[in-house]
Amino acid sequence: MNNSFFSGFKANHPIAYNALLIVVTFVAICYAALMLIDVFTAHGQEKKVPNVCNLPLDKAVEVLESEGFKWEISDSTFNESIKPGTVLSQDPKPNSYVKAIRTIYLNINSFYPRAVALPVLTEISVRQGLSMLKSLGFKNVGVDTVPSPYEGLILAVKVNGRQVKAGTRVSVNSMIRLSVGDGQEDLDPTQVLPTSTLDSLQEIQRRKAMQEARARAKAEAQEAKSSETPEPAGNLDE
Repeated sequence: MNNSFFSGFKANHPIAYNALLIVVTFVAICYAALMLIDVFTAHGQEKKVPNVCNLPLDKAVEVLESEGFKWEISDSTFNESIKPGTVLSQDPKPNSYVKAIRTIYLNINSFYPRAVALPVLTEISVRQGLSMLKSLGFKNVGVDTVPSPYEGLILAVKVNGRQVKAGTRVSVNSMIRLSVGDGQEDLDPTQVLPTSTLDSLQEIQRRKAMQEARARAKAEAQEAKSSETPEPAGNLDE
């Protein structure tokens, strides 16, 4: 009977039948889509995120994978006081609840110190060179004075005991030694210096002159103050 009913309905009302068929098909597609979304988004399937902070990377990975989580290293920094490869932080945070398909992003302590390109340090003032190295993160920097007519000018750079060209990538933990002129030798009047070197020498001389002027002013002020101090009165009984 049902077959004859639908056959008669289709024959007598073809437009309504097609419209009904379209509606039924649309509802079926929507239902299937919702089911697939639940499957692919793990709807209702939440897990507690384990705490892997302060664990070595291999141990953290073992814990996450055993719980069914994916993981990625999102960032790394270097701290000498922490063992390389240690997990510093994680996202999402420990003990939060997330879907089982969520990726856990790890920030670890780098296995190697950060490396940067060594800037051009020769032919500039030692003050400027030290400032540049400090801004780049270098901490182990020393200064050696060498015979030269150019006082305060960086003449050579050594990294861990070897001369290194500017632009070479070196660890920020490297030992940097700057060879700086002592100004004790006579200047060769025939030598032509680059403009940048002349600018650096002028800056060094200007700062030295300012320091000497301040020292003289301070000494004169102290001398004037001491001369103005009255002598103690003599004993009136004498």
